[in-house]
Amino acid sequence: MKKNQGTLTGAALCTALLAAAIAGAAEKYADVKYVPPQGFAGHKWGELRFTFDRLSPEPLGVGAGWINPQQKEVSYSCQIPGWIGPIMNDPVPGCVYQSTLTTLNKTTEGGGFYVLSEYTIDGQGFRMGDEQQGVVLHPIVYQFCANWDETQKKVPEFFETVNKFCGVRLVFQSESHEELAKLPADHLTVYDRLLEKLLAKYGQPDRFVRRGQVVIESPEGDSVPGVQRKYSTWRWCPARDSAFHTDCTASVTLTIDPPSGQGMVLYSTPRLWEYAFAREKNGYKGDWLYKILHAHQ
Repeated sequence: MKKNQGTLTGAALCTALLAAAIAGAAEKYADVKYVPPQGFAGHKWGELRFTFDRLSPEPLGVGAGWINPQQKEVSYSCQIPGWIGPIMNDPVPGCVYQSTLTTLNKTTEGGGFYVLSEYTIDGQGFRMGDEQQGVVLHPIVYQFCANWDETQKKVPEFFETVNKFCGVRLVFQSESHEELAKLPADHLTVYDRLLEKLLAKYGQPDRFVRRGQVVIESPEGDSVPGVQRKYSTWRWCPARDSAFHTDCTASVTLTIDPPSGQGMVLYSTPRLWEYAFAREKNGYKGDWLYKILHAHQ
């Protein structure tokens, strides 16, 4: 065999097979259409916080942000002169500026104060998949968003009537990079198993590409060293470009911190996206939720 025509070693073959298996799973679910979750654990998005009777009495955390109303679209009607005469071979006259300006119409959305509070139910967890291949997610963090149009930093008396169920964080523990270094190349991580469950349920996420890593070694011993396995963040129905929020009832995001192996699945309604946008754009640059939802990785 020629030197450049390498063969796969056992470890490389395992890595190649793992990459092929995961890529095959992605292809298997390519025709699955995304249907956004309508809520979680029997609760629908938009339900008021005080209707949840099992949540911890105190929130895990509270955050706030404020923004001006965001421009949604601009429309106008071109007003041409009242008498323009024959124009068969002449350029069509432009709009009359002042008259056209009176038809200008701007629509906005959102704006004002946004408050996010998070709660858990003591001991509650959730299993995605069967007992053998499923993934345990714990804790379950319920998110509530309140939004009102005001400029003064004051919680309104009607706060409880606008504090609504807007998202869920499902936390899981996968293998850290340090642990992966000690495991076989074909080891299927908790993250891998969870991704396959999400592919089966929601289809392929936005910008989905599956890359495998292969080590090739020739009989002469020349080899290309393996590349450290990479975790990625995947988003189902994210906001487009720098848009204010997702257009779906709720988006789904899978993300993980590679060094620790701690990950999350986030179900996020448009109101939660708006909260993250408000935080990022008004004094909290680099807000963790905005980075997870909006940043393209």
